[in-house]
Amino acid sequence: MVAEVMQIRTYREQAKLSQEELGALLGVTRQTIAAWEKGDRAPSLEQFSKLARALNIPVDFLLDKTEDPGTSLLFRADNPESLGPELRALLARKSQDYASVERMTGELSALPPSHNLEGYDPLLSEAMGREIRDWLGVEQAPLGDVLSLLEEKGIKVILHSLPSEVSGLSAYTEELGGVIFVNAEHPTERKYFTALHELGHLIFHRREYGKPQSGKDREKENTANHFAGAVLMPRNVIEKELRSYRKQWIPEPLLQDLKLRYQISMRTILIRAHQVGMILPSQKRQQYDALDKKYGPTKEDPVLPPPKTLRRLEKLVYQALLKEEITTSRAAEILNKPLVEVHRELNYWLEEGDES
Repeated sequence: MVAEVMQIRTYREQAKLSQEELGALLGVTRQTIAAWEKGDRAPSLEQFSKLARALNIPVDFLLDKTEDPGTSLLFRADNPESLGPELRALLARKSQDYASVERMTGELSALPPSHNLEGYDPLLSEAMGREIRDWLGVEQAPLGDVLSLLEEKGIKVILHSLPSEVSGLSAYTEELGGVIFVNAEHPTERKYFTALHELGHLIFHRREYGKPQSGKDREKENTANHFAGAVLMPRNVIEKELRSYRKQWIPEPLLQDLKLRYQISMRTILIRAHQVGMILPSQKRQQYDALDKKYGPTKEDPVLPPPKTLRRLEKLVYQALLKEEITTSRAAEILNKPLVEVHRELNYWLEEGDES
């Protein structure tokens, strides 16, 4: 077992926890965590269970050597070299667990139809953005909480800590369907944009999952970016909102107001204004530089409230429990919750069922 506990360091760093922080979560000292990571000592079985919950991984990832996930799920990512084999294996397991619960409950995930696209077509990206807004049922209204909206349509969305340079990624197979992963550490507006960006890949590039990268990958990223912006803020909306500022400097208070209403970054608003011809490329760059100088390259005010807690997987797990399709211990592993908490919440779901 000692050789296997060396994995603790990999997953601790992946979870962005120091030895002190992990020790505090488990009620042990930093020195104990260090000893586990060196293989000088091994956790007890109870400690293994607590470790797995703290690191948000299955227990067997600490006990067994995981297989190469490339054989089971095909991934796309904005920075694929940042995804180590352990992280890919973990995300593959989460995808597979989610899909298995969907099959148990008979509520399979949904995806919009595939539209295979070679190259970057701005007009098609705009048109598909309008089509997806209709599919989501939002017409011309602001989207609000994008992650919850996608969940309501039956799309698998998972928030997870990822390397800071990775905004998100998606995975797809014919058997398991599609799943979107979003970096849980990023600002809210970036989470929303990333989720739609990955949805764009699942629409336009579904046949490309798992294929080697090529020189056309930049065009694929441009397509997904344009699509995400068009879903968040369609052409007719940006033209209406900025009609008084065509070819003019857009005041920052207006950008901030639009950010709050449409849950979209000020930088993306500038890009959309340029894409629809409201401002010139030089003006977009100047305003972009002004925001970078004021806030830094990755931040801006105001700060949007966090998205709601994602509930679809939890709902399906408890439905499977009520149907006796899954054990409480397996449910606790999938939800990364203590067994006692799953038992308590199951009683709540039973009471809800009695009242309906």
